[in-house]
Amino acid sequence: MAAMYPDAVERVTLVCAGVCLEEKDLAEGLFPVAAVDEAAALVVPRRPEEVRRLVRLTFVRPPIIMPSCFLWDYIKVMGSDHIQEKTELLHALISGRQISTLPKLRQKTLIIWGEQDKVFPMELAHRLKRHLDGNSRLAVIHNAGHAVNLEKPAEVCKSIIEFFQEPIPEASNDERV
Repeated sequence: MAAMYPDAVERVTLVCAGVCLEEKDLAEGLFPVAAVDEAAALVVPRRPEEVRRLVRLTFVRPPIIMPSCFLWDYIKVMGSDHIQEKTELLHALISGRQISTLPKLRQKTLIIWGEQDKVFPMELAHRLKRHLDGNSRLAVIHNAGHAVNLEKPAEVCKSIIEFFQEPIPEASNDERV
């Protein structure tokens, strides 16, 4: 939306957003999976053991006990509908993807990343920062993974609040910067 409506969006915050992911990254071993089908099976779990694997990748300190009855409920509520559509969407998002097709944002952008993110490794955070050509700031949250907002909510909120409270530089001729 920020790229489509630059005059309507003043600032952007991205949290562990793997938007700089390229299809070749899977084959090159940047992720715990090597193919789109394997990624789809990971993010659309169908059995409790698959949810456990996803949670272990998402959290630095995953819950020690995850009863299967709760995981079945999670699958039923969050993941059992439209599995085929979700898998096709993931294929469409990753297949043939290159960073050169990603728009560059004009808005100031805060990138928040969990230092130990195994879903979207830190390399993607640095790649995104480079892509935005100095118009961004990277806030790395220590001892947090992909679920940084759940593991370190106070630090994430503090970073976002500080970012949005920064003064906006005045532009000449009523232009936005």
